[in-house]
Amino acid sequence: MKSLIKVSVWIATMAICFIGCERWGGQIDNPDSDRPTDVGSEFGKRGNKGSTDKGTLYGDLLYILRHSNGTPVYNLEGFVQPLAFLDGEPFINEDGVQYLCAMNEEGEVEVNFYMDGDERVEHLGVGPLEVGFGRTNLFRAPQSVLDQALREAMNGLSEVDVETIQLDFCGRLFGVRADGSEKTIDSPRENFALYQSLIQNEGYNGICEVCMELNYQHLYDFFYSWNYNWMNVAAGCFAGANDKTGNVDVDKVEYVHSFKNLIGLNPIEDDMNKLYFNFGDFNGYDRSIWNDVKLGFLVWNGTYNETPAPENIFSVSDIFEGVIAEFGYGEQPNFTYNSMSSWFKSDNVGGFAQFIDDCNQVLEYVHEDSNIVWVRDE
Repeated sequence: MKSLIKVSVWIATMAICFIGCERWGGQIDNPDSDRPTDVGSEFGKRGNKGSTDKGTLYGDLLYILRHSNGTPVYNLEGFVQPLAFLDGEPFINEDGVQYLCAMNEEGEVEVNFYMDGDERVEHLGVGPLEVGFGRTNLFRAPQSVLDQALREAMNGLSEVDVETIQLDFCGRLFGVRADGSEKTIDSPRENFALYQSLIQNEGYNGICEVCMELNYQHLYDFFYSWNYNWMNVAAGCFAGANDKTGNVDVDKVEYVHSFKNLIGLNPIEDDMNKLYFNFGDFNGYDRSIWNDVKLGFLVWNGTYNETPAPENIFSVSDIFEGVIAEFGYGEQPNFTYNSMSSWFKSDNVGGFAQFIDDCNQVLEYVHEDSNIVWVRDE
């Protein structure tokens, strides 16, 4: 009996130790980890033999070294290379380049060690960081759920005058009904379904098919002939599905794509022949697009408007780029950078992720603040 108790205590102790390691890329499943349970325990190793062959895609969903096109940079042993963080912030050298975590021959991260070139250096508290997904975990829902969400999105838009359909202040689909009431696709589930359809079909074809299925000829005609850049629409849909107070970066985009194997019609291959969506066709992101998006304030410098219409109207660029000399309402927001570096990304997946993140920041700023309203062109 005593031996049995000792064995039980030993097993429990080892379990606690292993679960504690999960945060740093350990090999034991943790309920708090974002790694799917059906993925093998190998961490991105060449020739992964897990129950599915997604170990190289999922790993432990850590921030990893990537090429500019979003594909992983593998080391000589065929492992992905986790980036090093210290207290949740990128651990960088004097040139602003982020260090890599040290790993053993099995591809496991060695906590408190990082790589300075070929030198393995000890530094207390250094380790990898898991990508946070929040509401974007919705993308792991069964496909039937997302299919239904896409139909619901089209049901909502079917009520509006197609001539009023446009993107709202943060990139979500928006329209006005005949009675003057407004409809915004603000459901995270519906936005994810729209995003999936746009990426899979590299355009509006999937949406058109659903419109025909539901006998919405007017919506079919609109989307079939809409010449607005579909990737800009996709960026707004991703932002509408993300946590309003969250952020978006390249790793989140790439992992979300891996949840549903979103590779599009013209995928690219990484060095281990895994397929990824090709963001090379993204025309680039220029923050000047926010010059045409206007926000109005009903209260300015503590003074209420005498009419319901806002008197103080500014472009999102003016508000977020800090060019207003005296900001008369609260703390002036600023665009931030979430490309795992301090410089602005405009092209490929880096620019796409930054575009999504900017949409998300504008949404967070306006959301649930009745003093700030979107001023749209009629």
